[in-house]
Parts: sequence; structure tokens; C-alpha cells
Amino acid sequence: MRVTPAVPLLAATLAVAAAALAPARAAPQDPPRALLDRAAAYVAAYAEQLSSVVAEERYDQRVEIVVDGFARGRASAYDRHRRLVSDYLLVKVPRMEGWIPFRDVIEVDGQPVRDREDRLMTLFVESGGRAFDQAARIAEESSRYNIGNVRRTINVPTLALIFLLDGHRHRFTFTPGEERRIEGRTTRELLFTEWSRPTLIRTSGNNDLIAVGTFWIDPESGLVVQTRLQADDGTLRSEITVTYRADARLALWVPWRMREEYESGGERIQGTATYSNFRKFRVETDESIKR
Repeated sequence: MRVTPAVPLLAATLAVAAAALAPARAAPQDPPRALLDRAAAYVAAYAEQLSSVVAEERYDQRVEIVVDGFARGRASAYDRHRRLVSDYLLVKVPRMEGWIPFRDVIEVDGQPVRDREDRLMTLFVESGGRAFDQAARIAEESSRYNIGNVRRTINVPTLALIFLLDGHRHRFTFTPGEERRIEGRTTRELLFTEWSRPTLIRTSGNNDLIAVGTFWIDPESGLVVQTRLQADDGTLRSEITVTYRADARLALWVPWRMREEYESGGERIQGTATYSNFRKFRVETDESIKR
């Protein structure tokens, strides 16, 4: 059975925007206010700073058969390994929280994808109001290169960060955890659990996938150094961990590595994506980007 574990980030953003219009409900418990407020302020500013940034993504995927808890590699070359090289673009849309991600695959298993040459950059610079529709088609086309039976649309490194934005926080409870040193920073854990329904992440059958996980936060600045997002509906289990590093060119902490794992229908899908060569673009209008 083919399972779609999540909606795209744009759809998740729209769902949260609609939820924000509904009467606010108090979360079941008070969050750890100081740490949460610092992280939320950091992410709100970060959403502006990271918008219209393009990076090179190198993405390795592996699919295994799981039998009685043990993974057994499949014989099929398609199902065993895949390596993708892509342009990965994050665009901030005015009046929306979060980012719209676009992944444009350049190379599959060492072979270049035909008829593409900086498609996303050219598209946003030259296509005006048609850019978002066309870029969405490119992103949908690029997803077909993923291997495995789980159609993945939550493999977005910045996805968990949007849970900290004002329009999202009321859907979660937050609990402080332990200290841990990551990427040279002493961080404090902030655990989150989604309690509001319908959930932000849903399957193709419109079932809820409850988001739980952890932020690792610099307690002084609110900087988010690492995130872990888990979702499980009993038939599909997913986990995505993203680690951030400082980028000297942008003077920002940017996604450095995303590790993901899914189990569904006897398959285990594992992926590792790394990000480099971040370049900043300047947004001129709602839907055009200039170098």
C-alpha cells in the first residue's frame, strides 16, 4: 500500500493559518515560558533571514525490508540505494508563517537530469506571477526520484521550526528537558507534543499523525541547534533529525544535516541529506527573486 505521510509545508502553513483564525484554546499545561519565548523570537527573526536562500543538497537514500525487526536489503537496485543532488530553495511568502521549500533534482545516481539548468533560480527571476505554480510542479516532479513506498513530503529540514511560530505554538505542549552539548554549544532540551486536532501532518487517507519531538536550544539566545520530529499512526513511523551549523557567508546558522527514517508496510527507508553552498537572494515582490 502506498502511504503519503504528510502534506507539503505550504499546505501545513495554510492549515495553521486557518487554525489561527479559530478561537484560541489554552494548552493543557503552561509551557516553560522563558526558553520557549526566546526560541520563538529567534525563529520569527530566522524566518525572515533564511527566506530566499538556495543551497546544494546531497541526499543519500536506502530502502530495506524489515522482517521481525531485522532489516534485509532488497535485490532491486531501485529499492536499495539512491543518491540525489539538488538545488534546494526556501522562499518566504508575505503574510504566511514558515517557508515554502522547493527541491529541484539536478543529478540521480551520478547521471544528470536532462533539460534543467538552474531551473528554480531562472524561474523566480524571470517568471513573475507564474513562478510559484511552476516551481510547485518542479518540486512534485522531483519527489518521484525518492525510493521506497512512502511518498515523503515532510523531508523538509526547517519543518519543525514552524511549530515555534505564534500561529502554531497553541497546538503543542512544551516540556523542558536536560542539557546537552551540540555543535560546540551548551543547549537545553525542549520537548514538544501536538495535542490539537486535526494534526498538521496527515496521511493520504486523512489520518492524524501526531507530531512529537525535541528542540535543542541555546538557552541564552534562543538559537535552535538541533531538532527531532517524530510522527506515528500505528502503520507508519517517521523520525527526522536536523542539525544546524554556523555559515560564515550568510552569518546564520543553517541546516547542515538531515537524517530521516520511516517504517511502513515492511519497509524501512533511511536517508541522509547534507547542505552546503548556501546563497542568498533578494525578494523584490511576492513571487520574484533577484540575485
